[in-house]
Order: sequence, then C-alpha cells, then structure tokens
Amino acid sequence: MNNTGKIKIKTILYFIVLILIIYAGVTIYSKYNFYDFTKGVREGGGKTSFSRDSNVKYSEKASYEIENEEFNDAIFFQKISVTPNTAYKVTCMVKTENIVTKDGKLSGGAQIAINNTTECSKALTGTNDWTELTFMFNSNNRTEIEIGFRLGGYEEYCKGKAWFSDFKMEKGSIDKDKNWHMACFIIENIDLKVDGKSVKIGMSDKDKSTIENNMARLQDSIKEISGNKMSISYDIIDIEKPLKTISYDNENEYYVAPDDVESLINSYVNKKEYDYIYVAVRLGDLNKSKDVLVHDWIGLRSNGI
Repeated sequence: MNNTGKIKIKTILYFIVLILIIYAGVTIYSKYNFYDFTKGVREGGGKTSFSRDSNVKYSEKASYEIENEEFNDAIFFQKISVTPNTAYKVTCMVKTENIVTKDGKLSGGAQIAINNTTECSKALTGTNDWTELTFMFNSNNRTEIEIGFRLGGYEEYCKGKAWFSDFKMEKGSIDKDKNWHMACFIIENIDLKVDGKSVKIGMSDKDKSTIENNMARLQDSIKEISGNKMSISYDIIDIEKPLKTISYDNENEYYVAPDDVESLINSYVNKKEYDYIYVAVRLGDLNKSKDVLVHDWIGLRSNGI
C-alpha cells in the first residue's frame, strides 16, 4: 500500500473517531443538559442524580428525571420575572416510581414549588402514571421567584424517582369579585406528643364564642375599611377529630403547618371553593404556664392548602 492509501485510511479513521466523540458528547449533553434550570439538593454525597430521559417521556421531548437513591430533598428551578400582586398558574406532567417520604408528611413528594418557601402544589408519592400537577400562587410583593420541580419538600425528605415534562406557566386575570368567601375551621381538640410528652387540650365554649365574634367583627371591618366596596362571607366549621401532629423549626418553634391540618379539612375544601382559609387551634392555657406551647390560640391563614 502506497503512502497515499495510508493517508486516506488514517483520514477516514480520524473522521470516524471524531464522529464517535461528537456523538458521545451529544448523547451525554442531551442526557444531562437542564438548559436554564439550576439543580439543587439538600444533602450531597451522591444521594441524588439528575438526568434527561428519552425513554420515559410524556411528549416528544425527553423528560427531566430526579432520582433520590437515599432520602433527600432535590429540586431543579428557574428564576422567573413576575408582576407583583398577580395570580399565576404553573402546570406540568409528572410520573413517579416508588416515592416514599421519610417522616410521612403530606407535603413531601414530587411537586411544583417556589424555591426556599413552603409554597407548593399537591405532592405525589408512590407509583403514578403521567399525572398533571397544578400549582397556583400569588406573587404578592415579589418581582422574581424561583419556580422549581421537586422530589422532597420544604420540611420533608423522599426517595424514589420522578419524571417531569411539559412545563407551562400562565398569568391570571384580575378577579373583580368584591366578595371574598372564607372558611374558619375550629379544631376542637389536640392530642399529640411534644418532646415525648403527651399533650391533650380542648377548646372551651368561650373559645368558640371568641372566634365566632372575631369573624363577625372581621366581616364588619372589611365593609367599613373599604367603604362598602368589599365584603366577605364565611363558613365556621367545627372539626371534632383531634389534631395529631404539630410542626417545629428554629424560627417559629412549635406551630401549626398546612401539613398538620390538611387531612382534617380536605373533605370540606374539596367540596367548596374558598378565597381564604383560617384554622383556629388552642395550643395552651395561659393559666397553666407549663402547658403553653405557643400562645393562647393560633390562627393559620392560607389562600390554598
């Protein structure tokens, strides 16, 4: 074989190797490229992996996969500009496999969330085929937020797999309804453990009367402050089942979180639409200082749980 033939073979081999390198690079890039999303984990150490999956996908594009091989909180998010005091809706399709939570909190699982806040959609656990998740929120005074797609929770760790696809964000229209409908849930009893000690406290008739009077005063105040341009209506709902859990963190200490009351009020809020939800719980007795957990009674306000 002459030198010219050897050069041609070397050239062909060079291009074959180059093509293989490019193909491998494209394959790796496609598998791990999350475009404008930032990845984050609560704990490192190889507990979590992020990848693009071209086999498990909802539509034509490869899905975004999070796998927590050990309990962890993982998220990929993107910073989005928003208009202050505006409603938004974020949707995506989610598929899950063997997702379990570490502490059994309902707020843990595959979800849509605003990074570094407790604001999130319903969380999926277990194994589910492609399911649409919806997350509605108000921007309040913010001009930017970090919308994330999460396997875990603000106060929960998970393990398992989740695939996310078909992200969509919509800006809401102005609600011109001048009447807000509210719900006030009175949880009559708590029966839980705090620092290993059993705590059982019940509301008195005087407590309930105070709450009812305060709701009536709020109704009158809204009319007065707005010059009769706005009004509220409300339902007061007594919950006889006791509160069985209470949340804790260093900033708030003991407090009632949405996760603690969701199972108690879900059957009511799923039947009727409310603009605001209040939850009233007695957590102690001012006359018995050893029983005081937070203060006399606490109201939890939310525009969606």
